[in-house]
Amino acid sequence: MTSKFNENILKALSTTEEALKICKEAMEDANDETCRAMYAAMIKDCEKHVQMLKGEIDLHKVQKKWDDNKK
Repeated sequence: MTSKFNENILKALSTTEEALKICKEAMEDANDETCRAMYAAMIKDCEKHVQMLKGEIDLHKVQKKWDDNKK
C-alpha cells in the first residue's frame, strides 16, 4: 500500500459525495422523465460508491492499515 492511500481514498470519497449532492440537486431541476431516470440511476450508483469507499476505510482501520493521523 502506498503512503498516499488515505489521501487517495478520502479524495475519492469527497468527490463521490459531491457528485451525489449535484445529482440530487439536478434531479429537482429535471424537466422530464428521462432526465429524472438518469439522475435516479446516477444517485443510486453514487450512494453505492460512497458505501464501498466507507467500507474500505472501515476495513483498513480494523486491519490497522489506516493512518488516522493523515485524515
